[in-house]
Amino acid sequence: MPRGMSRFAAELPPVDDFVELGAGDTPLLELTTLARQLGIERLSAKMESQNPTGSYKDRVAAMSMSLALDRGNPGWIATSSGNAGLAMAAYGVRARLPGFLCLVASAPPEKRLPLAPYGIGVVAVDGVGRQSKSNSDKDLLEQVRAAADRFDLYLGVTAHAYNPDGMRGIDTLAYELAEQAPTMSHVYVPTGGGGLLTAIARGLARRTMPTKVIACQPTGCAPIVEFLRQEIPEPQVPACHCDISALQIPQPPDGIVAALAVKSSDGWGTAADDDAILAAQQLLAETEGIFVEPASAASLASLVRDIAEDRVGAGDHPVLVLSGAGWKDLGRMAERADKFPLVELKRVSEEIEGWFGTLRQRASR
Repeated sequence: MPRGMSRFAAELPPVDDFVELGAGDTPLLELTTLARQLGIERLSAKMESQNPTGSYKDRVAAMSMSLALDRGNPGWIATSSGNAGLAMAAYGVRARLPGFLCLVASAPPEKRLPLAPYGIGVVAVDGVGRQSKSNSDKDLLEQVRAAADRFDLYLGVTAHAYNPDGMRGIDTLAYELAEQAPTMSHVYVPTGGGGLLTAIARGLARRTMPTKVIACQPTGCAPIVEFLRQEIPEPQVPACHCDISALQIPQPPDGIVAALAVKSSDGWGTAADDDAILAAQQLLAETEGIFVEPASAASLASLVRDIAEDRVGAGDHPVLVLSGAGWKDLGRMAERADKFPLVELKRVSEEIEGWFGTLRQRASR
């Protein structure tokens, strides 16, 4: 029996063969400790961080490179803040297709360094990402689209507005959720350009799942959330003022379709500030042993806020989409790691005794 994305081949754009690296069939984990702490009966997490290159973008890359081979494109071109670039590079090599990537210059080193082994063309583009203005991203995307047309390259941008067939790969995430979490009441989706949310909502609708889809964005760059709240006339903001990599998109290319998908599911948008998102990242690690990048933790930060505001009740079963692995943004942990104490060899036993004594004190409280 086929595994991974290919088992849903009949519901995806037709290709002769799938480019496989093991994308899909990611686990759904029960977060029992965190659920108890938040005062709800059930909470689950869809672990997209366990895809081969560490994010849900593997699903897009697998579908895109399969299509590129089927259509006879001599190569591919894409833009990325890090996750999509690494996925396209890996699956492009697997498909034996050369590629060119326009990488956001402010991408964390952990998203830049893994690109080096693949031998693709890469440029780091200034003026997008943290410094984005509403027209900056669009200008870059249009230049990349023009290049794809000129050289007959597969346009691997991870947005429905530019790569609708490739984005269908994410539908498989929703199909898996329908199998794994039939009682799911809400799905909390980290939302930047809107493509992930749009595809999840579409897939759940095809499975007739009565699940509310929640758009989760940082307050410093929340065009879709603000549009859903009717605070702005269209889902775009003048500039990005947040430090959450992958969610720094002031003019999301799939903003309108994502907002419509949220409304169709009777869902809503929730925004949390950077500090709350980073606190949620820490909370996931400390309570459940799950280390994700900050963008993923936007889902938990939004859920925490919604529980506090009584939008989610004790009997609901929300699912967090954890879109990317924690190793993709390790720089934020450097200060803590630098504070690990340096001790002499002869003092190791003393340190262990002190640590264990602290545990005893906590247990006795």
